[in-house]
Amino acid sequence: MKTDNNQVIKWILPKPINENELIKDDLNSILQKVLIRRGINLKDELDEYLTPSELPNPEEHFNELSKATQRIIQSCVRKEKIAICGDYDADGITSTALLVEILSSLGAKVESFIPSRQDQGYGLNLKMINEINSKNIRLIITVDNGISAFDAIKRSNDLGIDLIITDHHKIPKIKLNYHSLIHPEITPINSPYKYLAGVGIAYILAKNICDKLNFEINNSSASALFCIGTIADMAPLKGANRNLLKEYLPKMNTTTNKGIKSIIKKLFLYDKEITPEDVGYKIAPLINSVGRIGDPKLIIDLLINESKYNIDKLTKECFVLSKNRKRITTLIHQEALEIAFDEFDSNSKFLVLVRKDWHPGIIGIVAARIVDKFNLPTAILAEANDGNFRGSVRSNKKLNVSLALEECSDLLVAHGGHSAAAGFSIKKSNIKALSERLNNIANREFANLDLSKSLNPDAYINFKDINYDFYKQLNSIGPFGIMNPKPIFWTRKVRIVHTYKLKGGHLRITLNDGTSQIEAIRWNSTKNLKINDLVDIAFYIEINSWRKSKKIQLNLLDIKKHQNIVYLKIHKKSYKCQLTEKQSILVTNAEGQSINSDLSKCSENFNATQDLFVKKILTFAEIALGKAA
Repeated sequence: MKTDNNQVIKWILPKPINENELIKDDLNSILQKVLIRRGINLKDELDEYLTPSELPNPEEHFNELSKATQRIIQSCVRKEKIAICGDYDADGITSTALLVEILSSLGAKVESFIPSRQDQGYGLNLKMINEINSKNIRLIITVDNGISAFDAIKRSNDLGIDLIITDHHKIPKIKLNYHSLIHPEITPINSPYKYLAGVGIAYILAKNICDKLNFEINNSSASALFCIGTIADMAPLKGANRNLLKEYLPKMNTTTNKGIKSIIKKLFLYDKEITPEDVGYKIAPLINSVGRIGDPKLIIDLLINESKYNIDKLTKECFVLSKNRKRITTLIHQEALEIAFDEFDSNSKFLVLVRKDWHPGIIGIVAARIVDKFNLPTAILAEANDGNFRGSVRSNKKLNVSLALEECSDLLVAHGGHSAAAGFSIKKSNIKALSERLNNIANREFANLDLSKSLNPDAYINFKDINYDFYKQLNSIGPFGIMNPKPIFWTRKVRIVHTYKLKGGHLRITLNDGTSQIEAIRWNSTKNLKINDLVDIAFYIEINSWRKSKKIQLNLLDIKKHQNIVYLKIHKKSYKCQLTEKQSILVTNAEGQSINSDLSKCSENFNATQDLFVKKILTFAEIALGKAA
């Protein structure tokens, strides 16, 4: 089916639920089905899912946490200088700000070091080590980086500088020497700390230090930084991440961090409960903007400052940088699209787009947008100040781009990242070979995969069931993000009652499904919808907050013309499904054989085994036709 953005999107409908799996609970049965489809055993796991228990002692999970804690406490007591070496993205910046704030409160003399994206690239480097040494600093704590900084680690050892590495990127096979390592990869298999981002590890370290000193950690500031960094880094919302976000995110608007409060006010979020979307699409991009095209220390200063005058000044500077970042991004995106359309063909499975003068700080954003357009993994490259080209890679969720780069390591100067996003540095002479190899890897991995764009709705819902109580219950199974995505609902045979064009090409639509009427928004829509058109829709349920008013609305993800007939594919066979005049379900296979939900009207009789299969098909048809959730 074609969407209003001319993209073909396949709806992959959920499997039927055995009603016996539902339990007698206050949780709405539709939401129970969502959780079952996500692998939650309601009888055994629901209580823990809704109200997570306290996290275990982290020292039992991180075997070098105690060692690192003692070394840092020693520095605090002796008032030694400590270097916090972070990264220029939101995770690295919030990690740095968190440790600087907490350790400074404990009396430590702390200085932050963030590499320049343009001049130094990612993470701990030799220039940074030499500068730290010149300032007679004997303890370095890395946050959100350091695990692959081979040369810098060796240099710190040679200089007699203690190095505590806190990182969550893949641990290399090469064994290196450092004072201590705090990394989720080396926690026990079922550890709730397994999915922490850089800021999560920084928070665990800071809290452990405070607990040892009987010092009350400033949770209202540290927790807000934790929320921003975790969501910005798209860390899986499992274990400790979900536990802490569930507790801290609703309190974020009460933070004592004056820099964060200033950002929230400037973004007009001060009078509402902060959501993951607010963090991911408003707060985090602002922080990232500074690291992308400006000096990251600007945002660090904002996040640890106490002066109202300084905070107001720094906030304005950050928003100016954010505005410039948006302008530059638009230009690069347009140019990248032109190159992509020129170079794209049916054999392209991994897009590698290069231009010398693109801003290296923007290419990651553009790569994500190109992926969204072509649904293919994409690398965007620009020339860095060292003469090499720097690349940002984003995945289409069907290829682990970090592993793909590992296969190309002989062509790269450096590389690192995650399955969904990665970065690298490369000599100009190797770019063509890299493009060919990445395409070969993608062709191999995609050989038996359907690359068409798809939606995975979680459950069918009638408009009459969408109310504030349902929305409250929906939030109780959050927060939503990676590994706990925001539920997608769908409804069939919805009538267009009214449409209103908004600025920016958006549509506000009034809809009626026969059970109730509701407002909806469709972002970036080019579709010409007519009054009384019948459509099928897939959507998020959200709150539209405008000034002091709040109203439930649907955020439409896809709109398609309603068809009475739905085609299902089960076990590679196609079935035509439709409702009869009496609202029974009629299913016909490719051979013309039919079955009816009123089994007495089937075209033939079935044995016991066949009868089970018939019931299975009818159950799938019930869902597809909107007769079951």
